[in-house]
Amino acid sequence: MRRLSALALSILTTSQPVLADTPREAAICGWFKEPLVFTLWSSLTPLPVPERVTRHPDISLAEFVADDGKVLRGYRYAARDSHLPHIQPKGYLLVASGNAMISDQLIVGLGDYAAAGYDVYVFDYRGYGRSEGRRRLNAIIADYREMVARFNQRYERTLLYGISLGGLVMMNVIGAGAEFDAVVIDSSPSRLSDYGCPGWVDPLNNLSESLGSKVLIITGGRDGVLDESMVGPLRERAAALGLGTHHEAGWDHPFLDAPAVHETRQRLIREYLLGTAGH
Repeated sequence: MRRLSALALSILTTSQPVLADTPREAAICGWFKEPLVFTLWSSLTPLPVPERVTRHPDISLAEFVADDGKVLRGYRYAARDSHLPHIQPKGYLLVASGNAMISDQLIVGLGDYAAAGYDVYVFDYRGYGRSEGRRRLNAIIADYREMVARFNQRYERTLLYGISLGGLVMMNVIGAGAEFDAVVIDSSPSRLSDYGCPGWVDPLNNLSESLGSKVLIITGGRDGVLDESMVGPLRERAAALGLGTHHEAGWDHPFLDAPAVHETRQRLIREYLLGTAGH
């Protein structure tokens, strides 16, 4: 995984112009390079295994129909408490995964948020798993902007969690002005403009002091997928703006840590998201 991820990034080497009113599924990081990179990345993604979730009665299939008609599929972990199986949720958590993850892998580990009263959503990116559409960065970012806008009409509180590539996606969501209560950006690349993408997608260009205490940027010193040169500038810029940051020298890329370290990392994220949201 580590070597193929590095190879994919190395392919994006020259900038390409991005025209106004770019079609949703157009390649914005090079007409040839971006499809190739997503082909390499998606080759790391396991096939869906629905049986992973069948023993969890509070997890159900979920669908989101994007504005271009493509159907994104994933799961919802329904809010509950110790006395009632289903309750009126306090809000929702939306997770944007890493590029080699799939929704049925992630959803089963997010029960603590459901137990805290939040509906939890994880979707496969378009072109991944059971979701329709072509794998394109512009389209994926647009999908999550739409998700947050629509979910915000239904829920009172908004929690966001972006993992690796998903961190870049969520930075573009909040950078566009989405309303939210707390977001964790875990090991996101700081920029992709160095690899041929337009500057507006760079998480660095979506940071602002106005985000305040609602943002936590996490990095690990043993990250073998995105090294310090990739993740460090975002963390340093966030710290300079007074935003929340957390760095652990012994942490790897998300979900590649040893089990005990992984649980410590996830506990930090839960405490931040639920605490910031006023749980």
